Amino acid sequence: MSESKSLPTAVDALEDKAREHKQAQNTQYHVSVARHNISEVNDELDDLAERLRDLKYYKKVLEEAFDGSAPSMTSSAVQVAEKAVEVTQEDLLENVQSDDMGEGDAELDDLGADGQSDLEVQLTPDVETHIEQIRSAKKQVKNVTETIESQLDSKRNDWSTKVAAAEELQKILGGQDSDFARTLNHMHTLLTRELMDSSGSATSFVSKWDNATSDWEKHQSLQSFDDFQEKHDLSDSTIEDVKTLSKSQQLTLADVSLDSLEEMKRVDELESAVELNL
Repeated sequence: MSESKSLPTAVDALEDKAREHKQAQNTQYHVSVARHNISEVNDELDDLAERLRDLKYYKKVLEEAFDGSAPSMTSSAVQVAEKAVEVTQEDLLENVQSDDMGEGDAELDDLGADGQSDLEVQLTPDVETHIEQIRSAKKQVKNVTETIESQLDSKRNDWSTKVAAAEELQKILGGQDSDFARTLNHMHTLLTRELMDSSGSATSFVSKWDNATSDWEKHQSLQSFDDFQEKHDLSDSTIEDVKTLSKSQQLTLADVSLDSLEEMKRVDELESAVELNL
């Protein structure tokens, strides 16, 4: 009689153990779902945050260093991005839970021989929707950023042309103004290395560029051949002779008119820089 009672008891015990094992496996599965969803959301948010930092850097540099205007869609792109990252911790924890958490359980048939669930860990519908919103925000931010980058590239090309012209004139004059030479080197570095490096500080770049352009304005007559010509009242033919020197070509007396020679000799910078051969 005792044996007949012990069999149901043993079966009940086995069923309890199976149920506990099943619950443990379901808990592990739901934790895996949550971790997967959180990881995916965090990756997207990190990418969006980086794109926002880039946008804010380029916008500040364009507006404050180069007096440019960011496109009108910039504000809306930023607002969409900020809204996409406003999810609270409570919302995130609720969204990453699978639909059947707390209700249905993974069937025992879904557990592999090693006791692990064979169910595929997927994004929950709420997380998929959230990720779509983040990606849409990233696209808008990217479009605006590329527009501003294009504007900055144009500004950089314009200034690079100006700096190159001033460097050419400095070369002809033998680099007689060391302060301006340092300014040109500094501007060249800012334009080629720091301007488009969004990992740096926009405030720092704006400050450096303001100082550089302030120094630039102090040397207006050395900024280009036109400015140099106007300051010293030189003729076009004399300037052409001066430009010939910038191409490392040699001038002889036969190549220079007496008028040009006289004009060169009355300009201190040219008198010491120009060498004429018989």
